[in-house]
Amino acid sequence: MARRLDRDVLAGVVLAGLGGYVAWRALGWDILTEDGPGPGFFPLGYGTLMVALSALLVLRALLQPRPAEEEADPGGHWRALATWAAFAGAAFVMQWIGFVAGFALLSAFVVVFVFERGWVRGAVVGFSAAAVFWLVFERLMGVGLPAGPWGF
Repeated sequence: MARRLDRDVLAGVVLAGLGGYVAWRALGWDILTEDGPGPGFFPLGYGTLMVALSALLVLRALLQPRPAEEEADPGGHWRALATWAAFAGAAFVMQWIGFVAGFALLSAFVVVFVFERGWVRGAVVGFSAAAVFWLVFERLMGVGLPAGPWGF
């Protein structure tokens, strides 16, 4: 029985092509320099990883038995649209409230409205995610995140 071309196979092929292109372009840059990783190091790594994971996605889609057809989740499309709108809105308001506060609000929104968890969990995840970003970038790496009116 011939298997129809499903979305996992199509996505895997497209992503493998993108990963191959990224890795190929990275080979034009220095991979390693005497100071450490060069500008092509990380693109080569994630391009190669994209190809490998895409191949696994295609193999899984082709070799795994198909599950019974499930009824589509009508709310799933709205949650996906809400996630996209939240990302766009967060990028817009971060210029006024700063990255840390904007990322906290974005994370809380996704937890509460997309994953349909409670407000308390959303607040904890939002605060924790923003705190981790702040600690890693501001304190450990010394990379300044866009600050809001509160200084963070």
